Amino acid sequence: MSKRFSVVQAKEVEGRDKPVWIRHGIAFQSDKGISIKLESLPLPGKDGEIWLRLFEDDGSSKQKKSNGYSGDLNDEIPW
Repeated sequence: MSKRFSVVQAKEVEGRDKPVWIRHGIAFQSDKGISIKLESLPLPGKDGEIWLRLFEDDGSSKQKKSNGYSGDLNDEIPW
């Protein structure tokens, strides 16, 4: 069985002590190596580098997708 990871990037926000973690995709580790699927493109930090971290994910968390889509298409347009 393969392990599953969340691929995230820390973003420094002015006025905050801790960074905001942005989820960019998922990664899977198997006996053949690690496969990464990015759902968004990470932007470089102020030093021009992109650093991504992998945090183990058991898949039970019901996080919103990184594109903000909630899955509900029953919205009303006011015009």
